[in-house]
Amino acid sequence: MRSIIKLTLVLFLMLSCQDKKALKINKELIIYKIKLATNVDDLKRIEKELEKYNYDTVIRNNLDAISDKYYDLEKFDDYNRISNIILKQSKKINDTIGIIEGLCKKGAYYSNIYKLDSMYYYYVKAENFSIETKNKYLLGTIFLNKAVINQNLNDYYNSEKNSFEALKILKNKQDYYLLYNAYLNIGYAAHNQNDDNEALQYFKKALTITDKIENKKVVLSLKGQVFYYYCLIYNKNKNYKISLDYAKKGLIIDNFKVKDPHVFCNLNNSLGYSKFKLNDVKAKEHFIESLEIAEQTNNVLAINTSNLYLSEYYLKYNNPQKAYKHANEVLISANKNKINDDKLKALFLLVKISPKEATNYFENYKILSDSIINNERQTRDKFARIDYKTNEIISEKDSIQKEKESILQQLWSISTIAIFIILMILLFYFIKSRNIKNKELKFIQEQQNSKEEIYDLMLSQQHHIEEGKYIEKNRISQELHDGIMGKLTAIRLNLFILKKRKDPETIEKCLPYIDDIQNIEKEIRQISHDLNQNVFDDNVTFISIVENLFTMIKGHSDIKFKLNVDERIDWEIININIKINIYRIIQEALQNIDKYSQATKVNLNMNKRENEIHIKISDNGIGFKVDTNKKGIGIENMKKRMIEINGKFILESKINKGTTIKLIF
Repeated sequence: MRSIIKLTLVLFLMLSCQDKKALKINKELIIYKIKLATNVDDLKRIEKELEKYNYDTVIRNNLDAISDKYYDLEKFDDYNRISNIILKQSKKINDTIGIIEGLCKKGAYYSNIYKLDSMYYYYVKAENFSIETKNKYLLGTIFLNKAVINQNLNDYYNSEKNSFEALKILKNKQDYYLLYNAYLNIGYAAHNQNDDNEALQYFKKALTITDKIENKKVVLSLKGQVFYYYCLIYNKNKNYKISLDYAKKGLIIDNFKVKDPHVFCNLNNSLGYSKFKLNDVKAKEHFIESLEIAEQTNNVLAINTSNLYLSEYYLKYNNPQKAYKHANEVLISANKNKINDDKLKALFLLVKISPKEATNYFENYKILSDSIINNERQTRDKFARIDYKTNEIISEKDSIQKEKESILQQLWSISTIAIFIILMILLFYFIKSRNIKNKELKFIQEQQNSKEEIYDLMLSQQHHIEEGKYIEKNRISQELHDGIMGKLTAIRLNLFILKKRKDPETIEKCLPYIDDIQNIEKEIRQISHDLNQNVFDDNVTFISIVENLFTMIKGHSDIKFKLNVDERIDWEIININIKINIYRIIQEALQNIDKYSQATKVNLNMNKRENEIHIKISDNGIGFKVDTNKKGIGIENMKKRMIEINGKFILESKINKGTTIKLIF
């Protein structure tokens, strides 16, 4: 009986092992089915087959291959669905590599639907996981993806920065394809930052490294791409003969017209453009040829480029109808596909082509240009916030982890103490009295700790009170100096004339200053109630208040004042606090000029430049050395006021050449 049971058990174990082995073999063989799959139905069937296995790294690799197939078939919703599965299941089994791959796939998905903020978010998350796992290869790839996003936003500084980060990581990994892309990104970023010498160096490095890439099918296309970038640089710098040579060299590398139409269109358009700029009428043939091939392959960017070049060609050779036709086609295509750079180029050409509608096209060009700048700025700010929030989450995670470790350490300490107490119980008969004594000591210690905490709190409160007093004292000092003292000085100077002339006319002229003294009295009383009361009345404009300053100084001075105000500045919508601070600065500056400068002319200019307001106060006085001259409280107050409104304060002065104060906010 025992023998039979033993034999049965052995057979069961053997069969079990065979089943597990078979499952493992089948699971690993599915990858070959995926390679052979040609449509969505095949991939769905394979997905169904994978459902009977428990999720592990092999299944993850299979799902990864399936998602790549969906991507190649342009089934991006299915691609995203598989990415979500990889991400979810990898989190369940703490498969960090799987999590990173899932996040990167999410980023790639949002890239295809052009949601760059979501794309950037997932790559930042993947970056942080890669840092945790110290997976340099994945981290380098992520930095490259971030660089491409920056490039799409015309943020070439950060594109170059992220490419260099990738380069540092990948240099030792010998992944030449990724290194090629890093060099190319750096070169393109340098080119768009007008550092063409550096750009050429990195394009040369990219070209050199193509010889080390194992996948020979793509090497020739990669070389052709570099030659195209050479053409971009030399055409930009009007070295059309050199650009022509590189375009020719690029086109003879391979039969790109058949093997890689994208590269062919780029090089052929560059060749045509160089000929066009060298007054070769045959340039048109290249543009037409590129356009035909681009339309066959639905290469929107190449279509637009060909049409732009044809429009420019026909404009030069006095065929405005055809020039308009090709420029308008670019405008339609750019609107449809949301390619703003091409839209700007088309509008710029249409301004030249259609004089009657030039104003309308130029206005559209200006609006679009401003919109692009604002959108890029907002998107960069959004990405900065994503970086910040992600890093904040990581910091919180680190903090929680440290807290966990601290708790574990405390638990270990407590356990050690407990064991020690038990041993003490076993070793010493008087443990009970010892425990009581320990409790008493602990209570005393807690009391002491409480007292210390109360004392610390009292010190902290006292510190805050003193700090508040100090700030308020400085504010009152500043307000009295800039406001009341300024007005009193002006009244004193105007009343000084009574020493020289006491005729009825002069006395009559000085009588209004008594009202001014009464007003100052009111202002002092008002300061005692509310030091932040605005100097601006609802019925008084900012400019009229500034003009009053001029009037007050003119009463006792020979200085000629000139005020120029940009009508585009809407002072009504500007924050009252900003206007108060600007007014006080102007007041202080004019008083200083009157007292010390010996100037005969003062110009006050207020201009609007894009989203900033620029104020310049300049005089033709004796000036002073800015670096060596000790700065008084007045100048320091001006600086503080500009800091308060997040503005810029610039002081320029030279001996015998006057002084200029610039306010930018």
